[in-house]
Amino acid sequence: MIEPQMFPYLSMSVRLEIKEENRLCWFKDDYDLQKYLTRYKLDKRKIKVDYRDGEPAKSGKKHKRSLEQRTTKSSGGSSSGSRGSTKKLDSPRTSSGTRKPKSK
Repeated sequence: MIEPQMFPYLSMSVRLEIKEENRLCWFKDDYDLQKYLTRYKLDKRKIKVDYRDGEPAKSGKKHKRSLEQRTTKSSGGSSSGSRGSTKKLDSPRTSSGTRKPKSK
């Protein structure tokens, strides 16, 4: 049986205990937990994960790619998401604000 003090937040159904650091974290769903584990490169043998309902909470988020696919970088190209698109900028205007009147 899960104790109520293990899950003090109603909206957080996943509990992470990092034994070496004596740290507790709560997450909304399993996706957020996996993101945290990947970000901090935590070893699964050194942590303990508990679920309020006894099973992983399904994520309400819809993602096209899994977290593992997004963490690997492709070998060719830059890390920006613009994919080589260029934008033309207007030439800088003078700060005086004087304009020529339109000819009729």
